Amino acid sequence: MLKIPLSGCFFTVLVFSSFLQVCVSECVPTVFAKRRILYEPEGGSVSLWCDVWHCKQNWTGGWGIRQELFTFLTPSQRVQLSSDAITDSTTRLFLTIHNLNQSDSGAYQCNIKWEEINSQGHVIRVNVTAAEPTGRKLSYRLLVCAAASLCFPLVLVLVCCVSLDHQPPPPVPPPRSRNSRKISHSILHYVVYAALTISRPRQQSSAEETKATTAVVYSTMTFSTA
Repeated sequence: MLKIPLSGCFFTVLVFSSFLQVCVSECVPTVFAKRRILYEPEGGSVSLWCDVWHCKQNWTGGWGIRQELFTFLTPSQRVQLSSDAITDSTTRLFLTIHNLNQSDSGAYQCNIKWEEINSQGHVIRVNVTAAEPTGRKLSYRLLVCAAASLCFPLVLVLVCCVSLDHQPPPPVPPPRSRNSRKISHSILHYVVYAALTISRPRQQSSAEETKATTAVVYSTMTFSTA
């Protein structure tokens, strides 16, 4: 009785493993591309690519643009189409457009035709914007330079005003000591003695010189405080 369930489980595992191996080893043809929205200036260039997983099958097609209808692109001086084999079963398709103009705006897509079906990659939308004139760039630079030249003197004036406003106050004189008043009031009368000698001319006789006396005068000077 146990052999029947074991044989049934073994058969289920065998079928599942074989199915998984088939799914892993099977190659499904498809197209890989990343969905994006690009904004490019007029006169510039843009480069796009997509991967074709062809699984070694025959295929045709390539890059095209979808505006009202899908139209395959043809190589020209501005439009460059190229391909590169990444692996035995994968090929990468490149698209480069130079000197973009407004007519290049649209949805770009890889459209690949297999033996039985068609495959399309994700849409990459390119929007070509108007180029900025060079005169506008020059005027903008001149405007920036003029604004900078006007701001520099204003900054200097503000710095000078701030420095004047923050000048240190004048030094405060030290308070007068009360001892000075006491000293002034304590000044008393001073007595000054002055000695004066009166001499006569040399023409006088020696007798007169002997008789001359020296006079001493005492004078008193008094200083008082108001």
